[in-house]
Amino acid sequence: MKLFIKLLLLTMILGATNASFAQFRRYGKEADALYSAGLYQAAADAYKKASEKTDAKTPDARKMKATYAYRSGECYRMVHNFGAAEQQYEKAVKLKHFTDVPETYFYLAEMQMAQGDHDKALNNFKKYKQLNTGDPLLDVRIESCERYKEFQKNQGRHEMKPVTKLNSTVFDYGATVDSRGTTMYFTSTRGAATGEELDEIIEQDYSDIFSCTIDRKGDFSEPTPLPSPINTTANEGSVCFDGRGKKMFFTRCVVDEAKNLGCDIYVSEKKGRSYGNPIKIDLKDHDSSNVGQPAVSKDGNTMIFASNMAGGEGGIDLWLSTYNKRNDEWSLPVNLGPEINTAGDDMFPTWGANDELFYSSNGMVGLGGLDVYKADRRGDRNEWENPINLGAPLNTYSDDYHIIFTQNDDKGTKGYISSNRAGSKGSRQNPSQDIWSFYLPPVLIGLTIEVVDQDTGDPVPDMEVRVVGSDGSNYIVMSDENGVVTLSEKADGTRVIAQGNTYSIEVPDVRGKWLGTNSKFSTVEIYRPTNVVRRLGVLDIDKPIRLPEVQYPLGSAQLLVDDKVNSKDSLNYLYDLMMDHPNIVIQLLSHTDCRGSDRANMTLSQKRAESCVNYLVNEKGLPRERLVPKGLGETTPATIKINGSMRTLDCDFITGLENSNPQKFKEYHQKNRRTEGKVISFEYVGN
Repeated sequence: MKLFIKLLLLTMILGATNASFAQFRRYGKEADALYSAGLYQAAADAYKKASEKTDAKTPDARKMKATYAYRSGECYRMVHNFGAAEQQYEKAVKLKHFTDVPETYFYLAEMQMAQGDHDKALNNFKKYKQLNTGDPLLDVRIESCERYKEFQKNQGRHEMKPVTKLNSTVFDYGATVDSRGTTMYFTSTRGAATGEELDEIIEQDYSDIFSCTIDRKGDFSEPTPLPSPINTTANEGSVCFDGRGKKMFFTRCVVDEAKNLGCDIYVSEKKGRSYGNPIKIDLKDHDSSNVGQPAVSKDGNTMIFASNMAGGEGGIDLWLSTYNKRNDEWSLPVNLGPEINTAGDDMFPTWGANDELFYSSNGMVGLGGLDVYKADRRGDRNEWENPINLGAPLNTYSDDYHIIFTQNDDKGTKGYISSNRAGSKGSRQNPSQDIWSFYLPPVLIGLTIEVVDQDTGDPVPDMEVRVVGSDGSNYIVMSDENGVVTLSEKADGTRVIAQGNTYSIEVPDVRGKWLGTNSKFSTVEIYRPTNVVRRLGVLDIDKPIRLPEVQYPLGSAQLLVDDKVNSKDSLNYLYDLMMDHPNIVIQLLSHTDCRGSDRANMTLSQKRAESCVNYLVNEKGLPRERLVPKGLGETTPATIKINGSMRTLDCDFITGLENSNPQKFKEYHQKNRRTEGKVISFEYVGN
């Protein structure tokens, strides 16, 4: 099949075998002859004309008219004229062709999906499902339509631009840049291709491999076809190189009217400034099979390629072969299996810098047509797993394939992708295959740390702050007069906080003054410019550590736990604090309200402090030596803010509320029945 390297037309032709072409050969002889000759563009127009001229007055005539419309749609689909194909499929549906060929709904939906009309496509996919529930791709298409708005909503920040200096109105795709970044190679069917004859299937020149230079400003020279023996009068394209650029691998589809020779992969070694005579690599199971679109590892010894050989998962699959230098031969190809391949078409592999596999598929949930996916390698094995859709805008409802990366550093990510998306040359209904550049600006992440007094919220200046990243970065800075630390750019222009890491923030203890704190955050899931803000509260050692929810029933030392208060949860905060500061010793100060005798209250408060210690020791496992219980009875009432002013909850004040405000009377007594902590030592060492 001589269109293998002409990308999507291969998928159309392979998928177009349908009984309807064989059932009505006595009709539309001219169109049938054109189709049999592989002249799909001409056949599409001829079938359309045959349908228009057929008068549907009788059931048989209506059936014939529908058949011609459907055949016209199939041929337009093969040559990627989606708008014209949709019109013909719609006509076939109106003529009820789906009663004979249920796939009419499926292909109509695919053409609508290929033009971005996912709502209409979803409706027709569901109609097809009522007629055929066994299609392995149907649920994938339905889910793709249902999730299309989600993909669009969550699209990345890539800047996409067509490479206008390289693109023509025909096929231009498969960009590859050499290791020095000074030469680009790509496939094109432009008029400068080798040979004078047209490939009548798509009415374009046969494809060739072109090259152009890239100057320091990123501008391209005029593309020229590679000389013989690389380009011939056959179809050549889908080129790649080993890591050193010493070997060129590409696809060649030899045209032979008498035989169906399929497509093969060739390798050519560099000799001086040019490449030598290409040698065909023996990979195929049968002469008529197609192999192509090679992707080769840096060492040149492992190749992934696309093929329709037997033994795959369906459609076109990705296969792998390894090179044996001693025997100078490539191993028997191995299918990459169902983790990568699907019931659809899986093609255009490229090799990532970290041995990732990038490839395109129409057999998984995506935006439409071919989408690009990334799969990670399993260790050092020649296996890949967990393919992930790269999302919009790298992927669109059109066909997106053959992605390469030319830069991936602190200044952003750059590369090229091939696509017939909106904005490509050609018409909206029949866009050309073009090369697009993409640029993903770096994810600029800033960090603002506010150091405050945990009790009052006031800023704390001149505090040491340490920020340590999982990438090995380590920064020590001081909070300014407003208690703020700001981290953004380093002196060399790179970012302090990078995407894809985890960071810990620590404000160390200041003995005799502050009890420090710590926090963590991650930038792994941050994909857009972000300023991370962390407010870290430090504790003034001269003030008690407030544990507001440690409360007790009236006259009891039992920790209060009910549907409103959980005193144990509040003590868990103290436990966490002591785990973060393993050298401190805490004195637990318990209080009572003013009811009862001084002596009884002093005894009760001591028991309450001991209840707290027992919980932290017996249930949480803290060493008893780190906790000192002390009862203060009613000697130290709480101070709170009331109507904007601080007020001590002394006995006279609370007693005066007993009749006028019973609720506050009860509430304020409860606030006095409290437990607080106080740091009395930083010297605990433990056993």
